[in-house]
Amino acid sequence: GQAKPTTAGGIYSSGMGGILAGKAISKFLESGNHSDLKEYQNKWSEKFGKEFERQVFARKVLERLDNQTINKLFESVTPEILKEISEKDDFDFHTGSIVKLLGLKRSLKTAQTLLGNEIKKILG
Repeated sequence: GQAKPTTAGGIYSSGMGGILAGKAISKFLESGNHSDLKEYQNKWSEKFGKEFERQVFARKVLERLDNQTINKLFESVTPEILKEISEKDDFDFHTGSIVKLLGLKRSLKTAQTLLGNEIKKILG
């Protein structure tokens, strides 16, 4: 699908999918070569594939969190992190923002909170 795994939005990815599909179909109609139709999937995957894979992973982790852990994560978000995200990150490519919000690159404490929650679920 073309809906974002994190938000179920997808205006940009769907619109781009339409453009890429149109180009592939046009190329096929001119050439008659069925392999030209594969260009759609290749181009879409090139543009969105890794981002969507990362969003699926983030969603799987985040949807398993309990409310207490989510509250701790929000408490750890600083105004500086929010400012950086709002000024530099891309609305349609969320994983950079998720990493910053969770503080995974800056805060071992936040990462431990996430991992601790998962370990508790595994150990029961």
